[in-house]
Amino acid sequence: MKKYNLSSVNINNNDIKSVVKNLKSGWLAYGKKSIELEKLIKKKFGFKNVILSNSCTNGIHASLIANGFKKGDEVLTSPFTFISTINTLFHLGAKIRLCDINLDDFNISNSDIQKKLSKNTKFILPTHYGGNPIDINILKSYLKNKKIKIVEDAATALGSKINKKFCGSYKDTVSIFSLYSNKIITAAEGGIITTYNNKLAKKIKNLVSMGITREAWSRANEKNTWEYDLKEPGFKYNFTDLQSSLVINQVKRIDKIIKTREVLRNSYMNNLSPLLKKKLISVQKIQKNVQTSNYIFPILVNIERLKINRNDFIKILKEKNIFTSVHYIPCHKFSFYKKKFKDQKIPNTNYIYDRILSLPFHNDLTSLDIKRISKIIIKTILENEK
Repeated sequence: MKKYNLSSVNINNNDIKSVVKNLKSGWLAYGKKSIELEKLIKKKFGFKNVILSNSCTNGIHASLIANGFKKGDEVLTSPFTFISTINTLFHLGAKIRLCDINLDDFNISNSDIQKKLSKNTKFILPTHYGGNPIDINILKSYLKNKKIKIVEDAATALGSKINKKFCGSYKDTVSIFSLYSNKIITAAEGGIITTYNNKLAKKIKNLVSMGITREAWSRANEKNTWEYDLKEPGFKYNFTDLQSSLVINQVKRIDKIIKTREVLRNSYMNNLSPLLKKKLISVQKIQKNVQTSNYIFPILVNIERLKINRNDFIKILKEKNIFTSVHYIPCHKFSFYKKKFKDQKIPNTNYIYDRILSLPFHNDLTSLDIKRISKIIIKTILENEK
């Protein structure tokens, strides 16, 4: 039986040739190719400023620091994200307040944010779950006249849109995207930081480059190649030309990548319609005014009407060569954070977590693959219906 992996790296021969060419160039660190990639991303998505970093996580860290984060600052964020985001806040010494998620789109709840806002809130760090963005305009509308800064965990949302405008191009926020190996375009590891604020962009750029005033690439092409200054200690978060050479062509074809994934999403919706109609499963709601990047295809299993739970279902599918996952394990479920977050009320998050799983979803799948996977899912659920 064919094996259906959860995700797949979308790399073609042109990407490989570009990497080989860079390997032969003699310059692998941040330089000409990375500058080319930053300019390409700016033009493609209408971003005013783009800074590459070695991970989305470190991009979030640098963006918080550049925005004036101080130890003890209160940050409202979603528990339903990859744990590295929460770890970053913990290591910074933030007062972390978890806001619950919506039951329909699994994004951070605007109403819960409003409920939990306090005079001590300094930052809101929303996650665009699965590449399906929250409406930043709505979030900003009730932060007017408040000195609260927005740093977007947009790890999975590159190419997504809100009101036909790319996520990451809005004023008064910083957005950080991921180029990790399971994302729709990848550098194996990496992050993209975008902001409309020129002054903030300059500070972030300096922080991800150790804080030195002249990077190796600029020094190599100017006089006094060895000389530079340090006005503020930064971090070793820089990107590389080797990675940029892998990503450039992927950015150029991202529209096609997303369109293919949209076709696959629609195929799942059509093929799984018998279960959707019977309400044995449900899917993430995509708001009419947004376009998702189609990073994952999560479903909720109606465990109240089945003889098996979500974990049993995952195990059965694995035995049939259908590999799934859970995006994500909420932070308060981990041993380290259980006591720290035990008093925070997030019932929707708990409800979703017990029922959610992500199905195989990547550009190597065909509509026929989706049909076969769906057929097995339907058979498995109907066989276990109460």
